[in-house]
Amino acid sequence: MLPAPEIVGIGVCTVDHLVTVARLPRRNENMQAVNYDRQPGGLAAIALMAAARLGARCKLIARIGDDEPGAYIRGVLEAEGVDASQLLVDPGSESHVSVILVHEASGDRSIIARPPTGSPIASSEIQRADITCARVLFVDTLTETTLRAARWAREAGLKVLLDPALPYAEIKPLLPYVDVPIVPEYWAREMMPDQPPAAVAERLHREGAAIAIVTLGERGAVAAWEAGVEAFPAYDVDVVDTTGAGDAYHGAFLYGLLQDWEAPRMARFASAVGSLNCRAVGGRTALPTRDEVDRFMAGAATL
Repeated sequence: MLPAPEIVGIGVCTVDHLVTVARLPRRNENMQAVNYDRQPGGLAAIALMAAARLGARCKLIARIGDDEPGAYIRGVLEAEGVDASQLLVDPGSESHVSVILVHEASGDRSIIARPPTGSPIASSEIQRADITCARVLFVDTLTETTLRAARWAREAGLKVLLDPALPYAEIKPLLPYVDVPIVPEYWAREMMPDQPPAAVAERLHREGAAIAIVTLGERGAVAAWEAGVEAFPAYDVDVVDTTGAGDAYHGAFLYGLLQDWEAPRMARFASAVGSLNCRAVGGRTALPTRDEVDRFMAGAATL
């Protein structure tokens, strides 16, 4: 029997086919790829693998297909030390698959996704004990299932971290149960089009978040908490691929919550993990260990 997890995540798993190209193809062009790789992906999957690499015990609750990509997802999660015992399967269904074009020079990427064909996770498929056995809950969307899980977490005193896969207007009912919303800049612009990221972080904090963060890619992040608002720069690394950098950031924050660190320490640590994950192609390849992060932060420069 596996030990109780410290972090439980509910979200989407994908199989990412990563194609590195010197430039984006033109219409009707047949061109050569620089490199190809296959890796697991998805907001929750990469975040939990990042936290597991750092030393946390993690469990992922997700739907996968009854196909080879689904078996691949399960195998990689288990190899990374993530409890995959609650990966749910619809017989005859297909898993979520993405093709990611990675620009060789910049590390920027374009994503083409084939959605899964299985049914969403039903509330009846998750029990209260599946959530309250942990200390932190990770969610990335609003469904009846994630809303109930967040309520259970709040009642049991767990911390809830959100990486929103839906815009503010759609995911708003979940926010009262979220302690740490970590949102990307485009999401912040949709929420408050005429305001800077700091104002969005401040508003999320005023509306109930213990710590609210807006991530800004290579420009770092801005965080709001009871002590005020502060910007945290990214770290300087040689960028190969930005795939999964934000997910790794979330995973590092999940780990920091387990350590009961103060907000500035968590933000700097997460920035280092997200930056380090850009050193290789794919969302998983360059995920660092805790020792790697500590050594890196001791001698690294920020941008």
